[in-house]
Amino acid sequence: MNLEKLEIKNFNIKIDYPTSIISWLKSGGNCNYFCYIKNEKDLFDIFSILTNKNIPHLAIGNFSNTLIRANGFDGMLIKLSGEFSKIEILKNSIYVGSSVLDNKFSIFCYENSISGYEYLYTIPGTIGGNIYMNAGCYGYEFMKCVKNIIFFDTLTLTKKSISIDKIDFTYRKGLQMDNIIILGAELIYNQGEKKIIKSKMKDFNNQRLLTQPQKVNCCGSIFKNPKKLSAWSLIQSSIDDSFYKGDIKLSKKHSNFFENAPNLNPVIIESFLNKVEKKVFEKHNIKLEKELMIIGG
Repeated sequence: MNLEKLEIKNFNIKIDYPTSIISWLKSGGNCNYFCYIKNEKDLFDIFSILTNKNIPHLAIGNFSNTLIRANGFDGMLIKLSGEFSKIEILKNSIYVGSSVLDNKFSIFCYENSISGYEYLYTIPGTIGGNIYMNAGCYGYEFMKCVKNIIFFDTLTLTKKSISIDKIDFTYRKGLQMDNIIILGAELIYNQGEKKIIKSKMKDFNNQRLLTQPQKVNCCGSIFKNPKKLSAWSLIQSSIDDSFYKGDIKLSKKHSNFFENAPNLNPVIIESFLNKVEKKVFEKHNIKLEKELMIIGG
């Protein structure tokens, strides 16, 4: 691939970058450019160039539920770091940067006797990802703890905020406005007892260990749960044993999770998921919707 080298001071921009390096699936096509952004000035500088050259972008978090197609992503993947990993306890709330890992934030809350975030200990994502897709598990949804969201407008190159009451949060859909980069959020602060917080974290983690595959290439839940139904149950009742074998297979622990061999062609992964989707539709006349985001041509 013949790509133009982007010369921007203080930036280490990688060209024709294989996303399998950072993907939890250890699979994925290449992106034209990849760059870490450490502060707001860098964000302004990089988008001054991207906008001028009309280069598409995609902001990523922990890259745990995204797959880049084999043809790749014709643009720049941006991963926030540095000052976007800040956690700050305010007077009546907590400010959390979008690149903070859920697990890290949950531990921070335990250490500071803050309750309500125990379930995040089990999610392999980031605060920014939670805001984007309204992440949740075990009956919890991230939208219920958000007060305000801070974001970067890539068209005006300005920093803005929006309150939770102006966002249409729904199941697995959070702040998904065009032309923005989520920078962080102001969250609800609830004081709790460390002993109770730790006990909840332990209980949630035990549930995860019992019901979800461990130490394998995995993206978490594949499909969203249809209203009042469980995707895993629909899948399990629609397929045969062949779906639990091979380089990509459903997990025997949880049928709404799959495991795949590293460096597997994204075409094979997407084809497998479409096959599962088709089986469910044929059996139950229900169209499953993927949680896994599949990006690219």
